[in-house]
Amino acid sequence: MKLLHLLLPLTLLLAATAQAQTRSFCCNDANGRRSCGDSLPQVCYDRAYVEIVGGRTVREVEAPMTAEQRAKKNLELRAQRDRLAKEAEDRRRDQVLLDSYASVSELDRRRDRDVGNVEGELKAARAREADLQVQLAKLDKSRPSKGSFPKTLADNIAVNTSELEAIRTVINAKQHEIDQLRMRFDTDRKRYLELTGASAR
Repeated sequence: MKLLHLLLPLTLLLAATAQAQTRSFCCNDANGRRSCGDSLPQVCYDRAYVEIVGGRTVREVEAPMTAEQRAKKNLELRAQRDRLAKEAEDRRRDQVLLDSYASVSELDRRRDRDVGNVEGELKAARAREADLQVQLAKLDKSRPSKGSFPKTLADNIAVNTSELEAIRTVINAKQHEIDQLRMRFDTDRKRYLELTGASAR
């Protein structure tokens, strides 16, 4: 009798331990029927399933993504990476802007200096254009009204015309550079005011 009293709790303990260690995997098949097994049933391979230990769900596993879902997920991840990279670059540019100028006035002086330098180059290019136009006018007046066209004169006109085309290309480039500088400094100025809360003046 005493032995029975000793064995009964042990038997109950072993049964409880065995139940606690019971592990199963369950999912719903295509028809919505629940399918379970002590190892993952084949019908669950491409479906969401749960892992159950001792009657308690310990893990939930999502169904594998379809090719379309993976493509969509990859696009979302790429967009997120691009957004984070842009935010990091914006923060870096903001810090560079703050480190570069102690005030709006300093920024304005830098703009005026940089634009002024290019305007000086533009002025010199336009002066050269004017000189070449005067030279070309003189060469045109030297054209003989009759007879053969001197080779030297033809060569000089060709050189002058070629240089005029080149200097006009420089003039257009310098004007574009000035426009770009003004636009960049306007953007930087506006952002600097937003970051510092400084007065526009």
